[in-house]
Amino acid sequence: MKNKAGIYFLILAPIIAFYIFVYKNAFNIGWNDDWHGIEGFLASWMQQTTFWEKITLLFSQMCEHRIIYVRLSTLLCYNLFGEVNYKILMLMGVSYLLILPFVFYRLLKEINVGLAYLVPIIFIVFNTQPIENIFWAITSLQPNVVIIFGLWGFGLLLFNKKAWAFYLANVLFFVAMFTNGNGMFSFLAAIPVILYARTKSEKIQFAAIVAFSFWLYFHNFQKPGIRPDVMVNITQFPHIIVADFFAFFGSPIDSTVQVYNITVKHTVAIIMGLLMIGWLAVMLFTFLYYRFYPKAKKNMHNWFYRLYNKLMQYPKFNLYLLAAFIFVGLSGAAFAASRASQGIEQAFASRYKTVSLIMFIILYLSTFNILPASRWKNYLRISIIAGLLFNLFSYYESWDDVENRRRFFGTTILNWKNNGRYYYYAFENSRNPDDHAPITQYQRLPIPPFNYAGFVPGIMKYVNDILWISRVHFKNYTPPAEIDVMNKALYENQVASTGGEAVKITDGFNTFRIELANVFVPFGTRYDGYYAIFTNDKNRLAFPLETQANKFTNFLSTQRFYNNQIDAIVAKPDIPSGQFSMKIGKLENNQFKVIKEQTISIQ
Repeated sequence: MKNKAGIYFLILAPIIAFYIFVYKNAFNIGWNDDWHGIEGFLASWMQQTTFWEKITLLFSQMCEHRIIYVRLSTLLCYNLFGEVNYKILMLMGVSYLLILPFVFYRLLKEINVGLAYLVPIIFIVFNTQPIENIFWAITSLQPNVVIIFGLWGFGLLLFNKKAWAFYLANVLFFVAMFTNGNGMFSFLAAIPVILYARTKSEKIQFAAIVAFSFWLYFHNFQKPGIRPDVMVNITQFPHIIVADFFAFFGSPIDSTVQVYNITVKHTVAIIMGLLMIGWLAVMLFTFLYYRFYPKAKKNMHNWFYRLYNKLMQYPKFNLYLLAAFIFVGLSGAAFAASRASQGIEQAFASRYKTVSLIMFIILYLSTFNILPASRWKNYLRISIIAGLLFNLFSYYESWDDVENRRRFFGTTILNWKNNGRYYYYAFENSRNPDDHAPITQYQRLPIPPFNYAGFVPGIMKYVNDILWISRVHFKNYTPPAEIDVMNKALYENQVASTGGEAVKITDGFNTFRIELANVFVPFGTRYDGYYAIFTNDKNRLAFPLETQANKFTNFLSTQRFYNNQIDAIVAKPDIPSGQFSMKIGKLENNQFKVIKEQTISIQ
C-alpha cells in the first residue's frame, strides 16, 4: 500500500458511492414514528406559548426514549429551509458517519500504522445494510447518531487532555442519552476511560454529570404500555434473549442473501455473533485475570499471558476498544431484553445494523493484539479484500429493498394525494369512521402522548390532524412529479395484458391474498412492477405487490435478479368501506397492463 493515490481512492470511493446512493434513493416523505416524532412535535411546538412549555415538550418522552436531538434537528431543518424536509433530515443523520473515519484514524495512530489500515473500516462504516436510515428520518437521527456520538466521546476523553474535550465528550454522552435510551450506556462505558485518562477533579465532575443525567432521564418517566415488559421477557423468554443477542451482532452476515432457508439465516447469525462476542470476551477476561488476580502465574510460554502483555503494550488503543465493546454490547443486550417476545427476526431489522457493524470494526481492530507486526500487512490485504466484498454485497442485498420501498412510498403518497389522507393501518380496530374520513379543518394538537398514537385506536385521525396542520403551517406536501406520472399510468393508461402471468386471489376474513406466477420485473426500475388497484366513485387506492429478489444462488443459475413468483397480502382495513373494482396488473413503460379484474365489497 505504498501508493498514496490508491489509498485515498479506496477511502474516498466507498464514501462517495454511499452518499450518491443515499441522495438518489432517499424520499422527502415521513414514515411511521416520523409523523408524531417530527411533524407532531413541530405542530405541538408551535402551539406552546411559554418557554417552560417548549422546554417540557423538548424533553418529553416518546415511547421509552427522550428524543431531544431528533427534535432539535427538526427545528434546525424548519428554521433553515422553511419546511420539514425528510430527505434533508435523513442526509443529516447519515452525514454523522463522516465523524467515524477521523475517530478511528486517531485510534490507529496508537499502534503506529498508516492510513491504509483505515480502508477496511471505511468499507464497514459506509455500508448500505442499515437501509432504513434513508427511508425513515427518526431512525437515521436516533440509533445511528447515538452510537457515533458515544464513539466520538471516548476518543475525546482518551486522546485529548484539554478541558474542552472533557466537557464536549460529556455533552455528546448527554445528547446520546436523550436521543435514544441506549445512549445512557455511553456514560457507563466511559467509566474505565475516565478512571485511566482524566484528572481527579474531572472524575468528580463526571460522577455529578452522570447522576444528574440519569435523574433527569427517569424523572416522571412512564413505562410505555405498547412495549413488552422486560421482566416478562427475562422470565418467560430467556432463550430468545440469548438468541437475539448473538443474532443481533451476527445479523450483517445475512445468509439469506445466498439461500432462502430462515433456519440457516438464524443459525449463521447466532454462530457469527457468538464467535465475535466470545473472542472479545476472551480478551477482556484475560486482561482482568492478569491485572487484578495477584496469584496469576506470569509465564511468557502461556499464550494468554502473552496476549495480556500485548494488550498492555497499547493501553489507550485497547482501552478505547473496551469502552466501545461495553457500549455496543450493552446496547445489544438492551435490545435483546426488550424485544425478545417479538421474535428473533427483530434482530435483523436494518435500523439497528449500525450498532452491529461497529462490533465488526472492534473485531477487526482487536486482531492486531494477536498478530505479530510482521504479519500486519498481509492481514491488511486480506481485510481490504474481505471489506470490499462485504461492502459490494451490501448493495446487492439492499437493492431490491430500496426498489420495494420506493414502490411502497410512491403508492403511499399517491393514496394520500387521491383520497385526502395519508395511509391506513391494517388493524381490526382501524375500521373506524374517524380513521377513514379525510381531514378538512384545522384542529389543535396536544403534546404527543408518550405512549404514542401509532398503536392505539384513532391513530389515523391523529396522523391526519398532523398532516393538515403541516399543510397549513409549514409544508405544502407537493408530491414529486414522478408520482403524477405514476398516477396517470395506473388509472388512465390502462390496457389489457398480453403477458403470461397467472393470478390467484383468495378472499379471506380480513385480507386479500394475491398470488402471481410467471412474473418479470426488470432490474433497477423505479416504479415498474405489479400492483393491485381499487377504484370506485369516491376512492382510488394502489398497493404494490412486492417482488422478492432472487438470492445469490438462484441469481447465478437464472441470471434474473427477481423471483418469478409473488405471494402478497392486501389488508381489508387498508381500504375504505364500499364496493370497488379490483384490478391486478403490471406497470410497465407508463402503462398499467390489467391481468385480472373483479368487483369486491368492503364491509
